[in-house]
Amino acid sequence: MKTIRIIAAAAAAGLLLAACSSSSSSSSATSGSTSTSTSSSTSAPPTANTQFEVTAPVGASNSGFQETELVAPADTDLEILFINEDAGIPHNIQIFEGTSTTGTPIWAPDGNELITGVAEATYEIPGLPAGTYTFNCFSPPATMVGTLTVE
Repeated sequence: MKTIRIIAAAAAAGLLLAACSSSSSSSSATSGSTSTSTSSSTSAPPTANTQFEVTAPVGASNSGFQETELVAPADTDLEILFINEDAGIPHNIQIFEGTSTTGTPIWAPDGNELITGVAEATYEIPGLPAGTYTFNCFSPPATMVGTLTVE
């Protein structure tokens, strides 16, 4: 009896998948916006990357970074393109282990160099072990904060 239920459940799942895939292929053939809105409505977790863009938008001292959640693979070098759109205002990124931004960062630009906007800088960060890290701006550190999850 248990085997019949498992087979019936598998068959039902197969029919459901077939129905979903045929409906999504017909909707994408009739309208590109339908498939786009369907995929954007599901909120998938961020995937691990090795290259990121982090932006300090105009007014970042009050509003923070544009990107506040990054996910990276463990023990893999990372590259962050830091974009400071805040004209005439200096910002940067520094990384702390854990969820606190007190103490000494585990990574910061040489001399904690600030990038005065509008400008860009590329940061090369050596691979980090799995864990949760917090990144912020040296100036101002309280409002410009994000999380780096290394898996």
